[in-house]
Amino acid sequence: MEYSVVIPVFNEEGSLEILQGQLSSILDKITDDYEIIYVDDGSTDSSLEILKKLKSKYQKIKIISLKRNYGQSAAFFAGFKYAKGAWLITLDSDLQNPPDQILALIKEKDNFDFITGVRKKRKDNFLKKVSSKIARFFRWLILADVTLDTGCSLRLFKREIIDVIPFFKNFHRFFTFLVRNFGFKIKEIEVEHNRRMIGKSKYTTLKRLKEGIFDLIGVFWLKRRLIKIKIKYEG
Repeated sequence: MEYSVVIPVFNEEGSLEILQGQLSSILDKITDDYEIIYVDDGSTDSSLEILKKLKSKYQKIKIISLKRNYGQSAAFFAGFKYAKGAWLITLDSDLQNPPDQILALIKEKDNFDFITGVRKKRKDNFLKKVSSKIARFFRWLILADVTLDTGCSLRLFKREIIDVIPFFKNFHRFFTFLVRNFGFKIKEIEVEHNRRMIGKSKYTTLKRLKEGIFDLIGVFWLKRRLIKIKIKYEG
């Protein structure tokens, strides 16, 4: 299989039908060799029921439903385990990542291993933008992380990457950093970003700050302890 699209879902009942319609329209123009994996991360609304109805209409849909809400990184990880594609595509289910931007990423796949979006004219509130800039500064200061946008979930990458990098809670915030540290070729490109029109954000700024500080310490330790080898000769 060429492409596996992995999408975490948590209480996004209002956006799923629109997202699936747009996504199928885009992917059908590219190839017939793909699957779309929705990971229901313990939704308490009707998201799972809507996904089941969509699956009866769209044959390429697969659904994984987690017993409770584990968080975005865990949902991505669950989807990666089931994915069969040589290339994996990730995006959010809230429609802030326009599915047609996948085309911009695919244009770069012949020259890079990991292509990630940088949100152009980001449509988030002021507090969210400021907190992201502060977090980016500290990631650069402590980890020497030069990633332009760690919060954009729109990515395209080779399957082999998930067999190499370590996974942990909130790894998605350090995904590009980890991939770069393992020597893969990375491309960051500007992509469109929509204002959230349906539903609401699942994370408060305070919660993101507390978890971000804890994660930063953990990844700093991990960076210093990673085992990375290069083979000189095999006989």
